[in-house]
Amino acid sequence: MKKIFLVLFILIYTFSFGQSAKEMLKEIQGKWSLDDNNNVTVVRIIEVPNMSKDEIFQRALNYFTYNYVSGKSVIQTQDKESGVIVGKGLYENVHKGINVFKMKVSAWHILRVDVKEGKARAIVTLLQYEKEMIVSGNSLPNYSTSFIAQEYPINPKGANKTIMAKAFYKTFKKANATLENLEKTIKEGSTSKDIENSDW
Repeated sequence: MKKIFLVLFILIYTFSFGQSAKEMLKEIQGKWSLDDNNNVTVVRIIEVPNMSKDEIFQRALNYFTYNYVSGKSVIQTQDKESGVIVGKGLYENVHKGINVFKMKVSAWHILRVDVKEGKARAIVTLLQYEKEMIVSGNSLPNYSTSFIAQEYPINPKGANKTIMAKAFYKTFKKANATLENLEKTIKEGSTSKDIENSDW
């Protein structure tokens, strides 16, 4: 009976947590690039051929209004004439890893949206990690920040390879979700077409 429970536990663990750090990195290989400042970037072009520059700008701005609302998220640039919106935010607790210590990793990012007639370009730039490390149950947390480019896998010599590889993968997934949600907001609005187009 104990063997059956052990096998079930291993199977559940494998299906829940089994994707290795190498598999995670392979899955997202080629889907991001480094900019001139060695920051990780993820880019998406959003095609909306029947939409004006002003309407795209307003919908993009609505995305920031609904999603960059915490004290750690802020719109930094809002230039309607140039069609540029830039916001800075924090993906909180993207990964919690355990080594000989516990580490929680959050990631700072910048979202830039450039707008023109019929299309928008959205760029998520991944900047820094905020790390909270607890060595033992009774110790106070140790906090640190590091540039994402200094950590594994961007820096092959970076420490805590498994934790940082998984943090990078999950940060990329957050960036990708940001772009998907922004695209949906630009194409469909912030609430719903029925609500936004209703005759009130």
